[in-house]
Amino acid sequence: MNKIYNQQIDNILSQKYLSYAISTIVSRSLPDVRDGLKPVHRRIIYSMYQLKLFNNSNYKKSARIVGDVMGKFHPHGDQAIYDSLVRLAQNFSTRIPIIDGQGNFGNIDGDNPAAMRYTEAKLEKYANYFFDGIEEDSVNFKENYDGQNLEPEVLPSQLPNLLVNGAMGIAVGMATNIPPHNIEELINALKLIIKKDKVSLSEVLKIINGPDLPTGGEIILDSNEKKHIYKNGKGSFNINAKYKIEELKNGLYQIVVTEIPYQVNKVKIIEQLANYINNKKLPLDDVIDESDENIRIVLKPKTRNINSVKLISLCFKLTDLSIKYSCNFNVLINGIEPKQIGIIEILSNFLEYRKVTIKRKSKFNIEKIKKRLEILQGYQIVFKNLNSIVKIIRTKDNPKKELIKKYKLSDLQCESILSMRLGSLRKIDEKNIKDEIQKLNDELKYLNKLIKDKKTLDKFIVNELDQIKNDLDSDIKNRKSIITSEHNNNFDISIDEFKEIEKFTIIINKDFQLKRIKEITDENEINKIKKENLFSINLNSNQKILLFVSSGKVYTIDPNTLPAGNSNPKSFIYFVDSMPNDKVAGLLSSIDDELLIVSKNGKGFVSNTQSLVTNQKKGKQLFNLKNNDVVIKVLNLTKKYISCVTKLQKMLIFETDALPILQKGGGVQLIKIKKDDFLSDVTQLTIEDGLEWSTGSKYRKLEDIDFWIGKRAQTGKKVPKNFNKNLKFD
Repeated sequence: MNKIYNQQIDNILSQKYLSYAISTIVSRSLPDVRDGLKPVHRRIIYSMYQLKLFNNSNYKKSARIVGDVMGKFHPHGDQAIYDSLVRLAQNFSTRIPIIDGQGNFGNIDGDNPAAMRYTEAKLEKYANYFFDGIEEDSVNFKENYDGQNLEPEVLPSQLPNLLVNGAMGIAVGMATNIPPHNIEELINALKLIIKKDKVSLSEVLKIINGPDLPTGGEIILDSNEKKHIYKNGKGSFNINAKYKIEELKNGLYQIVVTEIPYQVNKVKIIEQLANYINNKKLPLDDVIDESDENIRIVLKPKTRNINSVKLISLCFKLTDLSIKYSCNFNVLINGIEPKQIGIIEILSNFLEYRKVTIKRKSKFNIEKIKKRLEILQGYQIVFKNLNSIVKIIRTKDNPKKELIKKYKLSDLQCESILSMRLGSLRKIDEKNIKDEIQKLNDELKYLNKLIKDKKTLDKFIVNELDQIKNDLDSDIKNRKSIITSEHNNNFDISIDEFKEIEKFTIIINKDFQLKRIKEITDENEINKIKKENLFSINLNSNQKILLFVSSGKVYTIDPNTLPAGNSNPKSFIYFVDSMPNDKVAGLLSSIDDELLIVSKNGKGFVSNTQSLVTNQKKGKQLFNLKNNDVVIKVLNLTKKYISCVTKLQKMLIFETDALPILQKGGGVQLIKIKKDDFLSDVTQLTIEDGLEWSTGSKYRKLEDIDFWIGKRAQTGKKVPKNFNKNLKFD
């Protein structure tokens, strides 16, 4: 106990951790490529074999099986063993269940199985394919953990169970995740590899369509992804739930989910859907679980007008009705070497192993036949010399010695003769012996050929696979999962597409307070609102408000969040993160195309509204201002000319094409600003319509405007006679 290690601690730790990692990889986490089992599963199956719990026997308590496994082979926790046993019996976890469970073995809702003292189990018919020649020296046995019993290093499986039922495990530094596949497709692929010396991946993938999951579903897997996964042993694919549309009365419908993705908890999906309904992120009225032994989740849309394809696409996007499954084909080669391999290597490794088990079984049976032939040849000597042999047996003290000496018998022949029953000396038995010798010689000849001749061995395996395929039930052979290469669902869809569109008028008063009201289209009402408020715009509920402030920033506001009806308006600062001294300079809709933004110092430029929309409350900096400049106006630009007027009564009209279109910037000079002057207002116009402005309650119009037309950044000319004294256009 007081042993001192004279080594660096990092060297000791690395050695010990490496030893632990290898132990975890080999003894716990990774499946063997030969029988597709991890040690715990192999020990459960073999222990049930020893207990003779075959599919035609009676059930035994799970506790008895777990105790046997733990006591003889697997010195770990009983719950861990029971969990593994349960998984092998669940038809929603395992493509072809290996264990037949009686009692509560859990369900797809995620409910736990009953305690092991209540449940019972035995092996399924499929488990018989794991024991071919297990008592005929087809595999090696090793001592168990305490040396009291022997256990097989690997089971002599007749099928590539690694791909049939898949595998999942996490080791140290590596993990495995192999999906289940269709057994009929795998058998056909094995036959192709046997018949063709060098088979290509493309040829194999013409037979193997892809994974075949216990819970069915729709697998999205195009040819390139498929080749990548099965060549490298790594990749991913999407699994979608299967659904159907059921038409109801009065044009109503409901979506019924009939299959869910592999390894997904049904209750979790329903909880996710319910949460999104409560948070108003899904346009569903209700979700109802009507499942019995079959999955049936009913989704009821809010209205009959909702597009069913878009609705299910949104459900797939938000919930586990659609998942991404990652593949990682990490396996143990010959129970020792961890390696990531492709499907051809997995199938080839299995076939090589199968050939070894057949040859070993054949050699065992050859020796058995030789012994039997030796005994039968001894029996023939008995029938030829029956009276003499009977006399020796009756009269001699040591008949064995006399018989060996007189008839040159082997020890085995002599023992067999001496132990013969008198009833077997009938004449008819002599003919049976000759027939049996002939039959055994034929079998011996075939077994020798099976060991030495490759073609005979290949033909034997092909016939065996055909026999297995014929013996399997159709529900096991039939494919459950649909493979498609097309993404039929739109994952860019959002809840906004389902909202009922309303029309609003958004107003902001002189105190910069916002409110929404039902859209106003009456001309008089529109003019009244314009007089009473700073800005107003009409827009739909699925559009956004762009609010521009004096500091050059633009903010995006959802109109649905604004106070409505009889509610009091709220200051814009409730909806955005603005600076304390910011004043509102403009209000536009997100669907307006181009805008003109101008500053007090006469700078300006054109920008696009769609590039300004953001989800951030802090907004976007649009105008880079200098020298204490501020934004004074923002226009939805729809006309070819703009007119600028300054505080010193200068006016200039020029084409909007002279202005740059920027995502953001400092702008260009619109009109030359002299000392102590600043830009008072801008408006847009056409030559045909002339220039309009308001004076009090009247509107004035100037049709001939050629005098004021010039080039951008010129000084401009004195404003027209009777122009507004406050030097504003409206």
